[in-house]
Amino acid sequence: MKFQLRLLTAAAVVAVAVSAPRALALVSLEDGRDHVYVDGTVEMGYDSNLFANSQNSGTMTYEGTLSTEFARRAGWIGVNATASLNWARYGNFRSQDYVDPKLSAELTKQTGRTTGSLTVSAAKQDHTDLTINTRDTSWDYDAGLNVQYPVIERYSITGSFDFNKVDYTDAEIFTNQTVYAGNLYLYYILNDQRDLFIDARDRYTSEENNTHDIDKAISAGVSGRVYGPFNGSVQVGYQTRNSFGGIDNGATYQDVTASGTTTWNINRRITLTGDLSRDYSTTALAQSLESTRAGLTAQDSFTARASGTLSGSIGENRFIGVEGELEPEGKHREDEFVSATASYFYTFNQHLKVSINYTYYRSFSNVGFAEFGRNQVFFTASSHW
Repeated sequence: MKFQLRLLTAAAVVAVAVSAPRALALVSLEDGRDHVYVDGTVEMGYDSNLFANSQNSGTMTYEGTLSTEFARRAGWIGVNATASLNWARYGNFRSQDYVDPKLSAELTKQTGRTTGSLTVSAAKQDHTDLTINTRDTSWDYDAGLNVQYPVIERYSITGSFDFNKVDYTDAEIFTNQTVYAGNLYLYYILNDQRDLFIDARDRYTSEENNTHDIDKAISAGVSGRVYGPFNGSVQVGYQTRNSFGGIDNGATYQDVTASGTTTWNINRRITLTGDLSRDYSTTALAQSLESTRAGLTAQDSFTARASGTLSGSIGENRFIGVEGELEPEGKHREDEFVSATASYFYTFNQHLKVSINYTYYRSFSNVGFAEFGRNQVFFTASSHW
C-alpha cells in the first residue's frame, strides 16, 4: 500500500510539472522594457542518506519551486526582482518537510564610466550540511555592492563589499553568524585575450558565542584565455586566519588559497570544465574549517534537444583550531570525499525541460559518524515563461 501511495504521488507530481506550467505566461510591459517571467520546477527521487552521516537514513523525496521574476531594462539603471517559494516532502522524515520563501532584488548599471550592481536577498534555507553531518534550518540575509572603474586604457579597479547574516532556528545547537567581506581587484589588460589581476581580500566573521575570525588574503590571477584552449579565471595566493575569543583565542593559521573555473570547448558539441577552490570558512557549530575541492565536468550536446553531463570531484575538509581536536588523542578531524554525478537533459520545447540525475558521494573521515556513502536519484521537470 505504501508503494502504491508513493507511486500515485510521484505520478501526480510529474503531471503537475507537464501540464500546470502551461497556464503561466510571460508578460511584457512598457513597450517591452519591463518583463515578468514565471518559472516552475518539480522534482521527485530517492536520497539514501538525507542527513549525511553514518546512520544512512534514506527516503523518497518530492520537491518543487515556483518563482516570479520582474526585469526592467530602461534608462541607465536595470532592475531585477525575484520572489520564489521552495517546498519539499520527505516520505520517511515528515518532520523535515519545509516551505521556504525567498526574496531578492538587484540594481545594475552597465553604462557610463563607472559600472556595478547592488544586490539584496532574504531567504529561509533548509538543507543537509555536509560539514556537520545533519540538517539545519536558517534565515539567510545577504547584501552586496560591486563597482568597476577603468583607471586608464589598460588598468581598471573592481571593488566589492558583501554582507551575510545567518540566523539558525535551533539556536541551542547551531551558532548564528555574521560575515563582512571586502575585495579589491586591480586588472591589467595584457592583450585582447587575457587579463592579469591582483586581489586583496579582508573578511570578518562574527559568531554569536562571542568569538570572531579575521581572514586576510592576497592573490594573483589571470582571466580570459588562461592557458592553451582553456578560458575562464584562475587565482592563487596566500591567506591567514586569526581567531579571537573562546578557547582558540589568539590562534593564527596560514596557508595557500586558490579559486578558479576554466572551460575547454573541445568541439561544437563537447565542453570540458574544471574548477578549483581552497579557502577558510566557519561551520554552523562555530568550528574553523579549511576546505579544498577540485572538480571536472564534461558536457555533450547530443542533439538540439538532448544533452548530458558527467562530473567528478575530490576534496578535503580539515578542521583547525582547538574546536577541531578529537579527544583523547588530540588529533584534528579530517574529512576526505569523492563525488560523481551523471545527468541527462531533454528539451521538449521552450517551456518544458526534463532531466534525470544520479549523484554518488562518499566521505572518508577519522570520525566514525562522518564516514558515510550517499546515493541520490532525481527526476526533474521545469518550465520557463
